[in-house]
Amino acid sequence: MAAYFPIILLSTLLAIEAQPTCTINNNTDVMCIPKDNHYVLEKGLVSHRNQTTRITLRRCRITDIDFESFDGLPSLTYIDLSVNNINTLRLGVLDEAEQVTHLNLSYNMLTEFPLGLFDKNVNLDVLDLQGNLINYLELGILDPLTKLRHLDLSNNALKGKNMSAYLFDQCTNIKYIDFSNNDMNGSPDNLLHAFQTLKSLNLNRCGLSEVPQFAIMSNLKTIKHLVLSSNGISRIDNPNTFVNLDNLEILNLAFNFMESIHENVFKSIRNLKTVMLMNNGLKQLPETLFQNMKKLVNINLSHNLIEYVPVNAFRGSGAKYLNLSDNRFSFLTYNFLLELRNSGTRIVKFNFNQNPWQCSCLIQILNEVKSMEVEYNYVKFNGKDKVCVAKDEFACKRQPNDNLYFNEVYYNHH
Repeated sequence: MAAYFPIILLSTLLAIEAQPTCTINNNTDVMCIPKDNHYVLEKGLVSHRNQTTRITLRRCRITDIDFESFDGLPSLTYIDLSVNNINTLRLGVLDEAEQVTHLNLSYNMLTEFPLGLFDKNVNLDVLDLQGNLINYLELGILDPLTKLRHLDLSNNALKGKNMSAYLFDQCTNIKYIDFSNNDMNGSPDNLLHAFQTLKSLNLNRCGLSEVPQFAIMSNLKTIKHLVLSSNGISRIDNPNTFVNLDNLEILNLAFNFMESIHENVFKSIRNLKTVMLMNNGLKQLPETLFQNMKKLVNINLSHNLIEYVPVNAFRGSGAKYLNLSDNRFSFLTYNFLLELRNSGTRIVKFNFNQNPWQCSCLIQILNEVKSMEVEYNYVKFNGKDKVCVAKDEFACKRQPNDNLYFNEVYYNHH
């Protein structure tokens, strides 16, 4: 028994420390496949390879990184350490990765970073930190990353109210930043004041009750894509809300609680091409909401509570794709699409299913989309599902009281 016990202990230790198996492709890309046990990344597994440009250690059950693990890699530009079990990075473990431009640390268990961790990584272009447990970013931690253009902080535990307004002061070249699935409520108004070339800002699921000031500052004229979906925004009453976002092309306000919106709120966004307002609580559309917005191509208003659709709201716009499905209107203006075409708006795809249609009104719009060769969701009108309500008098009634009646009948029997 005395001789047997040390052998068992040694084999156990070897199993815990079993290295991932690494393969080299094209003499430059190192990809490692994990063993069955957790592993501390050590010097020697991927280090000291002059020609290596990419190292992929994804899903390798790595729990920690030793010093000099990336030593002797003068050509290295890409490191993927995603989907591991790393909960801390000690100061100095990334010092040898001076030429790296892409660092993926996503989906680990990181909570924060020691100040100075990125001091030698001045060439970083892409830093992916999504899916960790990061709850705090110390002022100065990002200062060395003056070349950084892409920063993903999504799916962490950050709180905007704890962020310094000067956190990104040296990161003036960031073009893409993702805060989604963090609590950005209470963030400093000037949080992004240093950005000069930002193109995309993602604030999906950030606990916002209104459009945050830090997302619409005057230095953000370069933004093309703004995501504000899945928050608690209930109204946008200030017509100047987006006045600084001259170059915005895609605005996502879906899955909020929007009940009202100012009729001129989009007018200042001259380059807007797509607006997503689906899954809100809109009951009425302002009469001129999208009128004469020549570059606006795609409008999604599905899954709201809209009871009346003013044709004027779309006149003279560039709308080609219009989605009004799953609302509460039972009729549209007579010759709705023709009225729009006469104003210069040529709809090519139109979704209007799952509304409490009057059967006579539905027939009119179906005839119109067919005669004008407009694509629509014909599968929803296959004759098998209930799609409209008929009264004894088969005529399209276009009065508010009639709309209320057809809503009640449709939803009580649907």
